[in-house]
Amino acid sequence: MLIFLFGEDVFSSGQKILEIKEKFLKSDPVGSGLSVFDFEEKGKKQSPEDALSTPNLLAPKRLVIIKNLLSAGTEAEQKSLQEYLEKNAQIGSDGDVVAVFWENTQPKKSNALFKFLESGKLEIKKHNFEKLSGLKLNQWAAKRLKELDVEASISKPALDTLIAYVSNDNYLLDNEIRKLAAFSAGKMIGEKEVELLVKANIDSNIFKTVDALGNNDKREALKLLHRHLAGGDDPFYILSMFIYQFRNLIKIADLCDNRSAGENEIIRISKLHPFVVKKSLAQIRNFSLGGQAWGRLKKIYQKLSDLDTAVKTGRIDIKAGLDKFIVEL
Repeated sequence: MLIFLFGEDVFSSGQKILEIKEKFLKSDPVGSGLSVFDFEEKGKKQSPEDALSTPNLLAPKRLVIIKNLLSAGTEAEQKSLQEYLEKNAQIGSDGDVVAVFWENTQPKKSNALFKFLESGKLEIKKHNFEKLSGLKLNQWAAKRLKELDVEASISKPALDTLIAYVSNDNYLLDNEIRKLAAFSAGKMIGEKEVELLVKANIDSNIFKTVDALGNNDKREALKLLHRHLAGGDDPFYILSMFIYQFRNLIKIADLCDNRSAGENEIIRISKLHPFVVKKSLAQIRNFSLGGQAWGRLKKIYQKLSDLDTAVKTGRIDIKAGLDKFIVEL
């Protein structure tokens, strides 16, 4: 069986991956048939083709997760796997082998492997996890609240306020919904509870830290970071906020630098809260260094992505990693 998951809603695609893994591990509790390849990480020793073609001696079924091959794999790596699939097209109907292609972004339509996976030449299940907005995002948030606590409910004004604060970053939204569900104890959640509990990223001090980084004031950025930590903020939450804000800055800088879009057009295309767009436009100027900001922001975002991977794989302590990120910019 072949599955292709992609799109900008990484939270939802990640939840789907967890669902697939949990189902697989019910039949293979020790995970002897599970292989994961993330092409954003270095030092891969085995290829996905090897994992797909090598029978599992301990259990008949295999699950091979191939992450970010289209976005981070080399042309040779992509071509090699495409050639393997062309020669072994029957894998699409093989019930004992499940290969999942998982991309944490929207692949380029010009990519050869993407076009092959989309061509219909293979029996493959595809799901594009697009960023939700508007009514769909509100419905998702309300449904997620019910999944966490069937007795919980939220008023429409409170839900609108929550979305305005957190926007369409589902990782952050899920984090805040969990807190609201735990606090409400089955009671109706109103605007008062949202104002009390939700970290409103639209007026968070994260903006001040990013401003300091844009001004190359590392001392101020470190001071603000440690103020967050001393105040009890979760370092993983801080990292997710950095990733969230720099992702927004890249998106807005691309619209400004490469498409000459104005503020209203950016709000329409990006579907970000107007306050976020306004603050971000001011910050982008700090990163321009007399030229386009997009290139510099992209390099910073890559450093954050590398840090996120290093933290999740245990290669660096989260607090030390945040310090290192600021000092080395």
